[in-house]
Amino acid sequence: RTRSTGELEISMFANIVDLMYLSYGVLDNDSSGTISEIETKSFTSLDTIGVNSSGGGTGLSSYDRFEVVAGSMSYIADSDLSPCVAYTDNYSVDPDTGDAVTCLRLLAEGKITELRPIFKLDSMKDITAGGTLNTLVSMVSELASISNALSSDFDSLGISSENSVRKQLTSALSKLDNGAKSNNPTANAACTAVALFDVMFLLVKNASDNSTTSSELKSKNLISFTDLTTSVDSTLSATTVNAHPITYARIVYASSSGYTDSYEKAESSLYEAMKNTRSLGTEDSVKGDGKVTFRELICVGEN
Repeated sequence: RTRSTGELEISMFANIVDLMYLSYGVLDNDSSGTISEIETKSFTSLDTIGVNSSGGGTGLSSYDRFEVVAGSMSYIADSDLSPCVAYTDNYSVDPDTGDAVTCLRLLAEGKITELRPIFKLDSMKDITAGGTLNTLVSMVSELASISNALSSDFDSLGISSENSVRKQLTSALSKLDNGAKSNNPTANAACTAVALFDVMFLLVKNASDNSTTSSELKSKNLISFTDLTTSVDSTLSATTVNAHPITYARIVYASSSGYTDSYEKAESSLYEAMKNTRSLGTEDSVKGDGKVTFRELICVGEN
């Protein structure tokens, strides 16, 4: 049934009230009208002690292996590209099960388009304190739901996103929907809180699970090499071969029987840490997209 204008207006104002309550009634616990960094920190209570961009909190290490990309084909090779084995359904396969010539031939023929170093993740700190942030996760989900419903009401009523009234009514959302950036106009950088969170977030956001198909796995467990070596662990490096570009790195997870591509098959404490961190959300944070992510929520105090 198509809703009437009156129903849409009632829905819009109800969503505005809900949004304002969640934004300020919950976060602004001293009712000052502003959400301070201290209030945000006390509400989110991430355990980031010992976490830093030099690898603190992670058990990352080199695997001395590469994913060799040649067009639509991928291979797993030792660091000198010999031996190597064609990818079928996992990246933790032993390259020694392949041959000594295939990847070297691809290199000589100029058919290698990218090299991706493979890193092992042996352990990871659970920054969620054992998943005790479930209430916060629910709040983020509710914020996203309310903001999406409010945006839909505005659109249905023909209120443009550039309308001054709409902008004023969603001022609280704009503070929350901050792209996980600080409000420093010259820096345009991640806020302090999210910089620490991203040490873990960037490792888990694209993780494959038990339902990931062999085809889907090709685009999973990848992390920007720049992000890996700046935001996650600046002590890591990889030596390329014949100056081939390294855009991405691939992660494999420690398991009870070696290494695995599925975080759900990882060693129990690693699995729990990844599961709990992923429960905070794995979506990218885009300023002004109408969705509030956890990364944006912990940046509210710096906006």
